[in-house]
Amino acid sequence: MTEILKIIAVALITVFASMLVKQTKPEIAMLIAIAGSILIIIMAVNNVSSVITSFYKIFQKTGVETSLLLPLLKIIAIGYITEFGANICVDAGANSIADKILFCGKIIILMVALPIITTVIDMVVTLL
Repeated sequence: MTEILKIIAVALITVFASMLVKQTKPEIAMLIAIAGSILIIIMAVNNVSSVITSFYKIFQKTGVETSLLLPLLKIIAIGYITEFGANICVDAGANSIADKILFCGKIIILMVALPIITTVIDMVVTLL
């Protein structure tokens, strides 16, 4: 609970600082927003190890190959990074570039997901 409060505090400080500077130096306001966003992401990444451990335990309990864990984590990371990059573009007013980033992110996720899809199909075929 305290983690989200810290993240919200950093976000509010970032927004306030960005709004103050935006009137006189819009380019600096954008840098403040990016720096605050990166700090928020770093704060959130501190909790990633517990998520990975939880996924690993789930994979062990279900009997799913643990080799699929890395592609799954890559897919999640690509999704978050893609969304982050697209949101920066939207904040800068470059909506068309944001759309392209999202499109490319989806294609990359599909490429990373192919081994998982193949494994699931093989498991289904084995059950039949």
